[in-house]
Amino acid sequence: MFCAVNTASTPPPPDPFEPFKTAEAVIEWGVDYIVLTSVDRDDIEDGGAGHFATTVQVLKEKKPEMLVECLVSDFQGNLTSVEALATSGLDVYAHNMETVER
Repeated sequence: MFCAVNTASTPPPPDPFEPFKTAEAVIEWGVDYIVLTSVDRDDIEDGGAGHFATTVQVLKEKKPEMLVECLVSDFQGNLTSVEALATSGLDVYAHNMETVER
């Protein structure tokens, strides 16, 4: 439950311009490798996968040589969401595997 941070029960919808703003900021930083991550967005049908995918695509359009890693939730097992992100052009698809003693 690493990404399952206790936040607002009804968070606002994602800003549709956020992927573009994020890409602009990252390009300004001048980095060659970026890791995008977030808390769970289980309140959104696709878990935020579309938002991540758009961000990756915009980053790659602006700087194709940049390496982009996405550290994301499990999208509640929604394979359509997983595929949307996996085929977005990212370089590394990462997910935390957490274990606890039972």
